Amino acid sequence: MRAGTKELHGGVKILGVFLSHPYFWGSEPLGSEPLTSRDTSILYRTWMLVYPGAQEGIDNPHINPFAKIAPCLGRLGCKRLMVCVASKDELRDRGFRYYEVVKESGWEGELSVFEDEGEGHGFHIFNPNTMNAKEMFKRLAGFVQDY
Repeated sequence: MRAGTKELHGGVKILGVFLSHPYFWGSEPLGSEPLTSRDTSILYRTWMLVYPGAQEGIDNPHINPFAKIAPCLGRLGCKRLMVCVASKDELRDRGFRYYEVVKESGWEGELSVFEDEGEGHGFHIFNPNTMNAKEMFKRLAGFVQDY
């Protein structure tokens, strides 16, 4: 977000961002997320391990880009954004929501979203030789090569 509001050191420009199964979370469930206690989930515990003193806890903008204190996503500091989600990922709906919020924000860049059917979070890391992983790598390569 900072890149969209301030000049980066050395005049660096971020041309594109590729979000692979983004780790977004928050106190209010979205879509198909479980309604059970959020503070006992592995997602919550992982965040508290990573950033135990985070202002607003799991509603900190670093993990919840939809939080009340989060900056407007219309100021993204890049010209292209690709969001990839996996159908069996518990974080899937947040990835789609991120796409929708950016789309509705007035951001003027090129935006795309892809869903890998039948796959879970980070599947391409754990099983890089599967057909879906290879397709995802091709998608990423195409995204980068377009520059």
